[in-house]
Amino acid sequence: MQKILTIELLDTLINQGYRYCLSRTTTIVGEDADICITLMPVKHRPLLKTLPENFDTYFRIDAEPLQMAMGVEEAIILVDLSEINTYNAMS
Repeated sequence: MQKILTIELLDTLINQGYRYCLSRTTTIVGEDADICITLMPVKHRPLLKTLPENFDTYFRIDAEPLQMAMGVEEAIILVDLSEINTYNAMS
């Protein structure tokens, strides 16, 4: 399940113990956006060398994702909640 990033969603994730977000950026063709940034919350600091295949980098959840929740021009910011339990169990 993917949801649009909001400050309320971010607060909920922080309250549940998530401290980082894996990030994947893809280009899209749309009227309102040129890129889509998909974030996946994680509780432990990931290592760049061992990021899941589909992800480019990671951020502290209270830094860049907080700025993204306030809006990014020509970008759609999604949070992927479908695999967070699977990834966090592997960490």
